[in-house]
Amino acid sequence: MIQEILLYICAAFAASIIAVHLACLVGVLRNRLGDALGRTGNSSALPFTVSVIVVAKDEEENLPPLFASLEAQSVQGFQIILVSDRSQDGTLGLMKAFAEKHGSRVKVLENTEGVDNLGPKQFVLDIATAAAVGEILVFTDADCTVPRQWVEKMQPYFHDPRVGVVFGQISLRKEKGFFSNFQGFDQPLIHQYNSATAGLGMPGSCFGNNLVARRAVIDQIGGFRSLGYTLTEDAALATASAKSGWKVRVSTRTDTMIQTRAQGSWRDFINQHLRWNGGAFYHEDFLTRLAYRFITLYLITSVLVIPVAVFLPFLFVLPAASFISVGLMALIGGILYRPDKSWYLLRLIPYTCFFLLFYAFVTLLSIFQVPPRWKGKRWQPAHHQ
Repeated sequence: MIQEILLYICAAFAASIIAVHLACLVGVLRNRLGDALGRTGNSSALPFTVSVIVVAKDEEENLPPLFASLEAQSVQGFQIILVSDRSQDGTLGLMKAFAEKHGSRVKVLENTEGVDNLGPKQFVLDIATAAAVGEILVFTDADCTVPRQWVEKMQPYFHDPRVGVVFGQISLRKEKGFFSNFQGFDQPLIHQYNSATAGLGMPGSCFGNNLVARRAVIDQIGGFRSLGYTLTEDAALATASAKSGWKVRVSTRTDTMIQTRAQGSWRDFINQHLRWNGGAFYHEDFLTRLAYRFITLYLITSVLVIPVAVFLPFLFVLPAASFISVGLMALIGGILYRPDKSWYLLRLIPYTCFFLLFYAFVTLLSIFQVPPRWKGKRWQPAHHQ
């Protein structure tokens, strides 16, 4: 009887993961079909008015490479909105110097206050979007650099008037050591799950440092503050967009993949994933929350039963299903997005095993509502559901 129940649970988990894989592949095929039909953008002029938005707090070391990558874009003429959010270093000065160099197309704003009932970025993002003039708003972070065709190649998705939000992939700057290498493994894998939820029509997560939104979407939902308290305002925006009738698309193009730095310590890495994991585990949308909880709770269970499975071998079906499912997702992510595929595939098995252990640990912390530390403050991961 117990064995049968476990098989049913494994079958349900396998079915959900198969749906994830198929949804990822649909996204890839949709992008390639767009390429074949010539909708990828190939013009020296932008089809829409565009505003690039960067909110930064104490990022003086990271801003120069970002500014250089924006100056090197294949198309120009887009507006740039820079917001210094209560910075204590030279962030504001660097922004003003960049604005002096480029004139009126760059607008610099400074925020000096916080709002207690919102996440740390929501209020500031609304300040930025209010100052933006673009039909299309392109978001990235101060610790990122963007590829030369980033602005250009993100625009054609919006030729479809039903598309409201598009998000793309990220890669990490290459550093030595297991810690940074694991983060390079972790990001494509997470992106695969993000891509799948969008492909299934229920987007629940994305990377906000490579995010593009139609201005009409943000106006329709009432801005970022209307999303309610959240530490994952990017994911909340994607979900609200879909619920308002807009389509959320994923760019699987490598020429729209931005680059960012790895977290500097395990503490920072865990805090980052507490925000992401908590945002999905306590998501406002019921179906998104239910699906994520089912998958993560299965992963936790499959890890915890391993010691018992030594004595009850039939229990090994649980971790085996987890390993195969996550491993396949990582394999697809690596093939699609990793330039060093041979290195990635060589470490696929040990990194998948560590991923399962790490996410079981982080999800347990999320279940107990351990508050992540972000921007110098402890934040409640979500309102109690």
